[in-house]
Amino acid sequence: MAGADLSMANLRGASLVRASLQNSNLLGTELRGANLIGANVYGADGLWFGRLGGTNLFDAVLPESISAVDSSKAIGDATKVARWFYFLTLGLSLLCCLLIIYTTDVRLLLNSSAIPFPKLGNVLPTTGLYLGGPIVLLILSLRFHFLLLRLWGSMAALPAVFPDGQTLEKDGPWYLMGLVRRHFRWQGESRAAMTAFESVLSTVLAYWIVPATLFFFWLRYLTVQDFRGTLLHVSLVTLAVATATSVPFVVSRVLRPGDIRLPKSKNVLRMILGTTRAALAVGCILFVISLGVNRGLPSDRTGVAASAADPRRWAATVFQSVGYRPYADLTEASLSTPLPKGTPWTDENVAKISGARLNEMNLRYARAYRAFLVNAKLWRANLEGGYFSEGDLRGANLRETLLRFGIFDRALLSHSVLVSANATGANFAAADLRFSDLSYGTFENAVLSNARASSASLYAINLRNSSLLRTDLSRSDMRDARLEHAVLSFANLEQTDLSSAGLEDANLTGALCKGTIFLDADLKNADLRGASLSGAVLRGAATEGANFAGADLRGALGITSQQVCSALNGRTALMDADLAGEVQARCGSH
Repeated sequence: MAGADLSMANLRGASLVRASLQNSNLLGTELRGANLIGANVYGADGLWFGRLGGTNLFDAVLPESISAVDSSKAIGDATKVARWFYFLTLGLSLLCCLLIIYTTDVRLLLNSSAIPFPKLGNVLPTTGLYLGGPIVLLILSLRFHFLLLRLWGSMAALPAVFPDGQTLEKDGPWYLMGLVRRHFRWQGESRAAMTAFESVLSTVLAYWIVPATLFFFWLRYLTVQDFRGTLLHVSLVTLAVATATSVPFVVSRVLRPGDIRLPKSKNVLRMILGTTRAALAVGCILFVISLGVNRGLPSDRTGVAASAADPRRWAATVFQSVGYRPYADLTEASLSTPLPKGTPWTDENVAKISGARLNEMNLRYARAYRAFLVNAKLWRANLEGGYFSEGDLRGANLRETLLRFGIFDRALLSHSVLVSANATGANFAAADLRFSDLSYGTFENAVLSNARASSASLYAINLRNSSLLRTDLSRSDMRDARLEHAVLSFANLEQTDLSSAGLEDANLTGALCKGTIFLDADLKNADLRGASLSGAVLRGAATEGANFAGADLRGALGITSQQVCSALNGRTALMDADLAGEVQARCGSH
């Protein structure tokens, strides 16, 4: 073909091994991806270097204007900025992984410094790391991939193999060239084990280090149960995976010019779905798991009445199978600042303790056995199903907090504020609630047996169906309290104000009610067998159907014979002589 007119010919991907194109007309000839091993193109007219992208020019004789091109300098200049962003992205990803490893649940919930060096102070809060870090990391990754695409575009315009046998991959760093080795027709023929290892390692580091780091951010942040933050992580992971799966496809389209075919319009959507289906699948899986953790139940049955087969447990069960519990572990942790060593633990000093700031924090099903939360700010926090047994919450602000099914047995809650708290089904057995404020709280079906709540404020509290066996409620304010069907057997109600309280069908057998105020209280069908009501104020109390068998009414104030007669076994109660006479006269032999 020497001297032939091949102008505007399409020789893309053609095999021209040892072809003689000397002095031929190659104006506008397309030679991308062609095999020109040993070809003689010397003296050809119109040959443009940009038409030789991806060609194999080994041992070919080329015009001087083309053979003088320095590929090493071109690739070196093109990779300079990409290398800088590569190491920046890689280093930042490794640093983030290291900080994630050193992040404890306490640091995460308190928004303490993510850097575990106290001397540096709170220079990087954990919230900033976990919400801002992934965004910065993804932006750097996208910038790096755009630089790579520019680099691949520059490489696509260069021959794949030069006349001296030099290849493009040897002109650039291995961690970048390994990404495109399999996309070049001639480099892809190499089967060396080291070459394959470099290609795999470079692909993992360049494409998948950021998605992996973002996945660890998502996994660790699940403990906070911040659904909006978790959705941010899911979105970022999906974008990162989409980038990692789409960029290689784009690279293959750029670096294999001999294989390029313009897709038909009906296939465009199929191409998009084909390159992003992995990302969409990952995003859907992470979203469903996030929903299962943030709205579901733990794998164990602690504090939750649902069965072990409840579908709301599946997400936590999946994590539990690999030894990970996606709920906070604060066992014996000090979230509040303890007193300095040697300082006496007086009420005055305890009141000065700086409490943990956990307002509106989500601590569902957290494990906080013997946690130190003195003076903690837990306004509107969610402690549902939490395990706070023997925890120290003295002086804590639990106003409007959700404590449903929480376990607080033997917890210290003196001087705490639980106004309008929802503690339905919670366990406060043997807890210390002295001087605390539980006004307007909802404690239906709660367990407060053997609890100490003397001098506490329980105004308008809802204690329906709750268990207060042997509970100390002396000198407490329980006006307008709802105690229907509650168990108060052997409870200490001495000098307690139960004015206008609802005690219908309540069990007060053996209760100590000396000086207790039952003014206008509803005691209908209440069980008062063996109760001590000496000195109690019963003026206006409704006692129809109440069981007074063996009750001690001596010294009771405001009680009338009508109240005694309307009760069951009223005549068997112990009462003053004048009241006994009135009862005998009114009730007769009935």
